[in-house]
Order: sequence, then structure tokens, then C-alpha cells
Amino acid sequence: MTPEEKYELFERKINGELSAKEEGRLLLIINNDKAIADEFRIYKEWSSYLGSNLNLMQEQSDLENNLKEIGNAFFTQKSGEKKAKIIKIPSWGYAVAASIAIILGVYIFTKSKPTYNDFVSIPELSIIERGVENEIINNAEEAFNSKNYDKAGKYLSELLKNDETNSVYLFYYGITLIEQNKSKEASQIFATLQKGSSAYKYRAIWFEALNQLKQDNKDQCIELLKTVPKEAEDYTQAQKLLKKL
Repeated sequence: MTPEEKYELFERKINGELSAKEEGRLLLIINNDKAIADEFRIYKEWSSYLGSNLNLMQEQSDLENNLKEIGNAFFTQKSGEKKAKIIKIPSWGYAVAASIAIILGVYIFTKSKPTYNDFVSIPELSIIERGVENEIINNAEEAFNSKNYDKAGKYLSELLKNDETNSVYLFYYGITLIEQNKSKEASQIFATLQKGSSAYKYRAIWFEALNQLKQDNKDQCIELLKTVPKEAEDYTQAQKLLKKL
């Protein structure tokens, strides 16, 4: 396990994001390695301290200074006073402190701003036409599933000319538009699906929210996420994204 993976595991534990399997893994590591147990304790204490403070820039600076003091492994001696007791820190102490400063800094300034790529999960295109062998359909599937969204979009657009209300074509065509950064066109497609009653009605809300997220339209994204119902396939992901926004 790399230091980055270790501290990411710490951070996700603090935020309650670990699966049962990951919880067990972390517990086993902590129980079997006192050094890592101490690292986790220090990380948790400073993470809690920073999380309760509004002035993040100032606190990040204070954190860095305090961690350096920990790494120095002694108390300064005041003039005329008895020599302070020296506290020896294990050799890994300063490395832990430095790593925490770097990693917490990354989480403070990046974790709070989720991105489209953090949440998008594009489903595979599989169009079933019973008894019909359609070359355009086959080409659309092949292009889409190989992430050639420009070509896939052209094939799906061709299919829509003959079946303009087909919700499958519309939904996947909308995704190709997002991937090509054609935000306005994608919004029009998903708006049509949201007004309908097909199986893609709620999925269209989720992908339009992602479309707005990709354009950094935070407010529009939040409003859309609030309308994703509990029975929707993407409800859990929508709630996670809401919390991060």
C-alpha cells in the first residue's frame, strides 16, 4: 500500500465512506501495526481540528507549523526555566506529519469540488430489434461502446430521423452530446425524456445534472439532483453528489 492509498483510506474512514470489507482491512492493519495506528490517530485529530475551523487558509498554515514542531521532537527551553522534557518521536513521525499536511491540503481544496468524471458511469448501449438486422444499429452500438461518441452520435441521429420518439436512441444520443461538450443540445434531449414516461425519465434527470456539473453550473446541478426520486436507479449517487456540492 502506497502512502497516498493509506491516507486516502484514513480520510474515507473519517467520512464514513468505507465498505464493510475496507473497514475490516483498515482495522486489521491498525491492530497489527502500532506505527500505522499512531499515524491514523494523528491524522484523525488534525482532520477533525481543521474541519471545525472556518479559516482554512490560516489553519492549513498553523497545521504545517505544528506538524513541523512534532517532527522536531522537543520542547523549546525558556530562559531561566528548567529544561523541558524531551519527547522523542519515532523516525517515521516527521514523514507522517509532512504527508498529512500535503494530503489534507489536497482534500481541503479539491475534495469539496466534485467533477463530472468523478460521478459519470456510462451504460453500455445494447439495442434489441427483434427479427431485424440493422447495420446502422450495429454501427451505433460498436461506436458508442468503444467510446467513439462523435461517430456514435451520427448513427443515433440517423436512427432518430425514422423514430424520433425512441427513448433509447434519445438517451444515448444525449450522452454522446455531453461527451462532445455539446451541453445545450444535450439539455434539449434530456428535457424531452424528462417530460415523458419512459424508463429513461429519471436517468435523464441524473445525466442532465451531470451535464450541468460538467459545465460548472453548480446551482442548476443541485436543483436537478433534488428532483431525483428515491425509486430512481441513480438516487444514491445523486445524494452523494448533493453532499459534496
